[in-house]
Amino acid sequence: MIKLKRLSDQPILLPKKEHPWEAAAVFNCAAIYDNGLVHMIYRAADIAPNGKEGPYINRLGYAVSKDGIHFNRLEQPILFNDVEQEARGPEDPRIVKINDTFYMMYTGYSGKDFKICLATSKNLIDWERQGIVLDEPNKDAFLFPEKIKGKYVMFHRRLPDIWIAYSDDLKTWYDHKIIMKPIPDSDWEYNKIGIAGPPIKTEQGWLLIYHGTSNEKGYCLGSSLT
Repeated sequence: MIKLKRLSDQPILLPKKEHPWEAAAVFNCAAIYDNGLVHMIYRAADIAPNGKEGPYINRLGYAVSKDGIHFNRLEQPILFNDVEQEARGPEDPRIVKINDTFYMMYTGYSGKDFKICLATSKNLIDWERQGIVLDEPNKDAFLFPEKIKGKYVMFHRRLPDIWIAYSDDLKTWYDHKIIMKPIPDSDWEYNKIGIAGPPIKTEQGWLLIYHGTSNEKGYCLGSSLT
């Protein structure tokens, strides 16, 4: 059994009222440890993201830390809502590093639909969009942090399940299969499940942290080993 311990009883990142683009919320971040530092790409909203105050806009910000608790951040976003599929902004990033390139899968929210998008970077600050990954309503996606049998591997979510798919070029994806389904008699993951971040390689296999939802408990985290 895995037990997690909170390292701080305070938020590690707060909204900044003086920055209109991140004045209301900072949340749903991606983190990666590289070159002795913890790098965080986080989702930020200008107004309350619950939709009650109007059409909020998402942007992605960058923060960096030596200890994973105390972060310094850039004044400006690293990814804006400046393409059609992301008219309401990019959301919910997940990052891996393969060779010398960082790959970030995220959700592009147009205001009408949401699709998985991909961007690449050499330094985690300057990102080049690679476009829409799957032309369908989909989210909660990441790339496996290494190729498997020479192929790129992606986990994604077609409601309510977690799926796997493969690609030779990061453009065409095939062999889509369900790998995890909600558990009907569970008290916390019977509605839907989705990945919480890229898997961690251990001596026992790949450890996947995922989230599940229920009407009673909302979102909870679980783990799976493969």
